[in-house]
Amino acid sequence: MINKLCQIVDTVKLHYYHVDEMQMTDYTDYVNMVESFITQKEEAQKIHHSNNDMRFVNTKIGSDKYRVMATTFRGFSVTLRNQDVSISFKTVKLQSRLDKKHDTKHNQTHTPIIKVEFRASFLARVGHVEAMRYINETISTYVLKEYLIKVSEIHLATDIQGYNFTELDYYRFKTLKRNNIKHVEDSNSSIYYNGRNFTGFTFGSGDEMLRIYDKTVEIQKNPDKAFIKNLAWIHNKDYDQYATVWRIEIQYRREKLKTIYTDSEGLLDGFQNVINAIPDLWGRALQKVEHKDMSDNHCLDMIRGYSINKEGQTSLITKEAITKRYQRADTSELWLSLNEWNGYVPKETNIDKAPKTSAFQWVSNSIKSLLTTLLRHSGELSPKTLEMAFSRSNDEIYEDKQITLIDNAYANTLDYVSNAKRYQERNGVFYPINKLLDTNLEAYVHEISLNLFDDTRFNQERVTYLNKALERAS
Repeated sequence: MINKLCQIVDTVKLHYYHVDEMQMTDYTDYVNMVESFITQKEEAQKIHHSNNDMRFVNTKIGSDKYRVMATTFRGFSVTLRNQDVSISFKTVKLQSRLDKKHDTKHNQTHTPIIKVEFRASFLARVGHVEAMRYINETISTYVLKEYLIKVSEIHLATDIQGYNFTELDYYRFKTLKRNNIKHVEDSNSSIYYNGRNFTGFTFGSGDEMLRIYDKTVEIQKNPDKAFIKNLAWIHNKDYDQYATVWRIEIQYRREKLKTIYTDSEGLLDGFQNVINAIPDLWGRALQKVEHKDMSDNHCLDMIRGYSINKEGQTSLITKEAITKRYQRADTSELWLSLNEWNGYVPKETNIDKAPKTSAFQWVSNSIKSLLTTLLRHSGELSPKTLEMAFSRSNDEIYEDKQITLIDNAYANTLDYVSNAKRYQERNGVFYPINKLLDTNLEAYVHEISLNLFDDTRFNQERVTYLNKALERAS
């Protein structure tokens, strides 16, 4: 029986941005505070010690004690740490345009000026909601009155007993992208069966990742991580102190978060909607990396690359056969038992990326590539060669869509306009659309009707296709 010992937010990294218009007093107070920390950092840098963690000067923010470290994160000016969080600050240089009526400075930069990383023990001890509430109050009271917050990175973890993963489980996972890493005790070895202890898997990388690893072994190697045992595991009546604890952990970074969309929260671009969508993010990971109910024999077949029947005869397993095995296999009981996040049933997530328009440099590069390819193909660059290239492209488009090459360009542009408008309306995020594109939709219909290549190709299919594109953009 699967026993969920706990489900926690294990890691949170926040970025703070100052608002576009800052009160002059807020600006000077912040700059002066950071400058004082930088002075203390310079004192810490004079301390000679082989361990950078021992090079610090004590300070305070409000009543909380911190260490001003001799080193900091790249892109930031100074870092403060205590047993709960680390806070990094960046000096701010705003544009000099001054609003005399409101005594404000205007800023056009969009980079974070404060970075906060919570210690996992602090999150486990007080909970992620209370931890973030406390640090946000600290920032607004003592550092910066007005700011915007973005979640830079978040990890969600579930610790379980009752199922012991083995290397065979690697083949039970069905993933959309099989960018997987298998961990063993000896990181220099990639041998499957040589007596070394298996410790877990990683699926995905960077912006969206799922890890499964032996938490018991990790604690044995790093006793400082035993806090989760004392804060959570021992309070679960079904906890077995002699059994292995496995952790299923998912990781999201901002680059991925800001493309994920839910019906209830919209685009996960802001701080609060990411926190509200934690159950949905957990459910998304379990859908993208799914553990299947497959027998050991089926897994061994995939390792060997062939199956063995009852008579001992072998037959190779094709990629198509493996795909069908995953399709026929049900989701495992293990994965079904993990579906909820602290009692909440996840809701569906979708990807909603902002539409992109190509820079003109891309057009220039495409022309260079076109001319080079034509010269290699035909041995010359003449008007006839260019006409042949465009005519061939036109014929291929017409055969596929019953429209011309020019029609296709206008139809794609109309789709771009409609996608940009929908993105703005859905997410409340301003997306700049070329004004000519936005205001001349009706003129495009007239342009589309002027068939550059062949006036005889004005048929019903073409009219229907282009009208649909126009409707989507209107």
